[in-house]
Amino acid sequence: MMEAKHLSKRLIFMALCVLLVCSMQACSACTAVYVGQDVSADGSIIVARSNDYPEVWGNHITVTPRVENEPGRLMDVSEGGKVKTEIPATTYKYTATPYMNSTTAYNNCSIDAATCTNEYGVAMTMSVTAYSNNASLEADPLIEDGLTEDAAVDLVVCQSKTAREAVEVLCGIIDKYGSSESNVAIIADQNETWYVEIYTGHQYAAVKLPTDKVSVFGNEYSLEYLSDYEDNITSKELISLAEKNGFAVHGRNDEVNLLDTYSGMQITKDTSHMRTWMGHQILAPSNFSTDYNHNAKYPLCFAPDKKVSLEDVSQIYRNRYEGTKYSPDETGRIDKRVIGTDTTLSAHIMQIYPNLPSEMSCVSWISCGPPVYGVFVPMSNDCINVSDAYGANQPVKDKEVFDADKYPYYVFKDICTRCVGPDNYKIYGKPVQSYWHDAEGKMFAGMSKVISQAAKMNDSSARANYITSYCNDMQTKAFEDGKEILNDVEWTQSKNSNTLKLEIDSNTHQLTNKEKVIPPMEIGLNASKYESVPAAP
Repeated sequence: MMEAKHLSKRLIFMALCVLLVCSMQACSACTAVYVGQDVSADGSIIVARSNDYPEVWGNHITVTPRVENEPGRLMDVSEGGKVKTEIPATTYKYTATPYMNSTTAYNNCSIDAATCTNEYGVAMTMSVTAYSNNASLEADPLIEDGLTEDAAVDLVVCQSKTAREAVEVLCGIIDKYGSSESNVAIIADQNETWYVEIYTGHQYAAVKLPTDKVSVFGNEYSLEYLSDYEDNITSKELISLAEKNGFAVHGRNDEVNLLDTYSGMQITKDTSHMRTWMGHQILAPSNFSTDYNHNAKYPLCFAPDKKVSLEDVSQIYRNRYEGTKYSPDETGRIDKRVIGTDTTLSAHIMQIYPNLPSEMSCVSWISCGPPVYGVFVPMSNDCINVSDAYGANQPVKDKEVFDADKYPYYVFKDICTRCVGPDNYKIYGKPVQSYWHDAEGKMFAGMSKVISQAAKMNDSSARANYITSYCNDMQTKAFEDGKEILNDVEWTQSKNSNTLKLEIDSNTHQLTNKEKVIPPMEIGLNASKYESVPAAP
């Protein structure tokens, strides 16, 4: 009787896991990018991700200081902190982009550090939700109070000096506590980048990515053969579990194909696979079809047609399938999930420079809110603090208060909501994008100069202050410009409102039979303010 009771509970939990995976498939839509240092325009390693969900969940930027010799501290493993784990007595300084307190109170979830870079130049992002098949989940179910994406990134980065160590820490946590979710993570440092697929409660595979390739993927697994990669770290039963339970799929040279074994094209959804296709088409149009193929296996790693710049990656996160039959703006269709969407909560692009001191080797470009009509601002791992605006943390008492006066997330969320869609993107969206494109280009160039000058400074404290001052200045300017652009969009939309959408004759003041044509909005700002780069002290 007791065994039957436990079996019943297990079956119920497995069913809930399947339902959770299915429900998340409809709403989770993150997109990740990797660019190896040999194919990036400036020799940096680039790792990027969007954090997407159809909600109003505000985020900000934080700097968590180093802690020396304080044993006994705990951090969350599971959602809501039901399960915690002890962290080392000494932990490292790191930057992060968590939810604000008002958001965690509103949605009853953990803070989700989202993206972290630490003082040793380790950078990590996770929570590109992926989907395992029923056979693998039945053989090794997800663990209800196992590791969650909302707890993983800062937990791993605060105690890791290298990317490989971070992978080992992440996998060790899964070995001990299990995973509550199926996920993909990317972890990098100045020497190597690792890609990690977490399939089930205890099964995972991590591979070291090649430096001469790129990756772009939506919410799906892409790893097929371990033999294609220089190095790997896997769970002990990754292959044996599949063989024992009869769901292993053998492919080339009789090697287990991990994609077909743990996921498979039968559960691939267009909402995810199409974004993977578009990333391949953007970076390597010569090798990938201009039309989408649901049945195509788009490789995890591929060679780009040309070297990839920071600007190229930023524009991937604004892509809305322009010029294709899938474009919601140009065709009016509502059935395709694009990369650049108004449901993006935040996005981040991390550059890791191999030849800089590790404590200043990472530059995170952060978009609080959707970047499609927003802006990426710089944040170095050497920064000692954040600007007042981007560091502001909306308190619990203000949950469900949409406050664009104090918080960048709400500014850029509102701008995007007003600019997105067939009726608005040409009139309002494109002028806004054009302005931010100009401003970003100047910040990308300016930050490059700043870190070049900072690298020559012998005083580490003066260097950190110099970099911090520049990043804070750019963040402040972007927030102020964002508020002014939001006001301009609101004003212009209100001025142009016309239910009948017909022109009025200026002489007779009568409606004509001609549809009113609204010209593109003019942005009355000057992006030259972002060119300013202070001399190093």
